Amino acid sequence: MAQARGLGCLVFSVRDLERSRDFYIRVVGFKLVAEDPARKVVLLTKGERGQRVALVERATGAPLAAGQPGMIHMAWELGSFEELQAAWRELRARGVEFERTVQHHVTRSIYFRDPDNNCMELFCNRHENGFEAMREHNMGTAKLNVETGETEEMHHF
Repeated sequence: MAQARGLGCLVFSVRDLERSRDFYIRVVGFKLVAEDPARKVVLLTKGERGQRVALVERATGAPLAAGQPGMIHMAWELGSFEELQAAWRELRARGVEFERTVQHHVTRSIYFRDPDNNCMELFCNRHENGFEAMREHNMGTAKLNVETGETEEMHHF
């Protein structure tokens, strides 16, 4: 089996390239790398590790319903809870509606949708190495008040 060195790019079929490009740049903080207006393609990058997203205008029809096969969400790691709080305030000021705000055992997360109904998560780790910490903690979630950092009772699953 081939061993990938990492994720190269997420590619999304979008309905309105300009609207989606604006969302990913203005709201999520990506930078434009290249675009091909004739082919209706945009390549964006974000972060020190150069995560890439490509947007291709070719989607038609209604967005997939929640129960359809496909991606559940994409998660973008921030450096601290303070950065998550700042992102939450900025997104709220831009009129972004949040699907939920959650404290998992290993992360604190905010969830919202892009213009094509893809779910996005911004998160910060609660432990030095979140994935390693999952081995030591039960999985569970609690509703998170992003302003104060307070949570409701943790629900285990």
